[in-house]
Amino acid sequence: MPNLKIHQGTLTHPVEALERFFQCGNSSIITAAFEHSYFVHPDTVRGKTPYFPDRARRSLEHYPNKDRGSLANWSGDGRQVRLDYNGAAQRAWRGYTGRRLERGTGYGVRHIWGNPWNPDCYTAGWNLCYMPFWAGMLTEDQHPHEELQTAFKQASWDLYFRNNPVCQPPSGVEDPGRELSDFVGNLPLLILGKSLSTDGLADIVEKAKAIRSQSRQSWSNIRKAARALHGLEHEPFGTLNVERSAKACVRKMETATGLGFAEIEALLDEQGW
Repeated sequence: MPNLKIHQGTLTHPVEALERFFQCGNSSIITAAFEHSYFVHPDTVRGKTPYFPDRARRSLEHYPNKDRGSLANWSGDGRQVRLDYNGAAQRAWRGYTGRRLERGTGYGVRHIWGNPWNPDCYTAGWNLCYMPFWAGMLTEDQHPHEELQTAFKQASWDLYFRNNPVCQPPSGVEDPGRELSDFVGNLPLLILGKSLSTDGLADIVEKAKAIRSQSRQSWSNIRKAARALHGLEHEPFGTLNVERSAKACVRKMETATGLGFAEIEALLDEQGW
């Protein structure tokens, strides 16, 4: 699993970021791109992928004589899909991350592996990345930066498929066979979490601490419960009663804070609990 970092703050404007890299020097286009590109948490993707299995992007090659809003049959398995331009992918991103798209800021949702006409790929979290426009442009087949393309595919493979795959990789999605560190060194992959102000985060922390105190659960049991409720491997509980109590505690945290199970585990990491 690559090194991850949950990002819950505001996003640096892409033009300001690019300008800073040019001013400072000693950086590559790949480093610049990865320092300002955001992925979906793999646990969230594992829970639902693709996000909208009955949606696909319009394509004259794959869906001839069909326009946006039309129903069509996907040649891969004959299923009926509804076509659009990019709206379903954007809605999927909002669903995965809990974040609205920041219009007019120079960021956009890009398909790492392409194939948006395939309904298995169009709204799949493993295929989505929120990139500055200048980085996304260089991952498109029209004018690619081949090493940057490969770097994002390697990041996606390592994050979503190398260990505990989020799903069966579809045709065309395979390990590029490179070391991610050769591209980005020790940089963490940025995972976009829900937007929190400093006050909002402090409020969530206090709610989580109060619920934990009331339930008299250890943070380690809460972590086990969060992972168990998300269907992930976890250390064993001491007793069945402890497991039930810890899971009840995590469900209370989920209701009180609005965080999902993966985000609760991320909060534990960030707070050192």
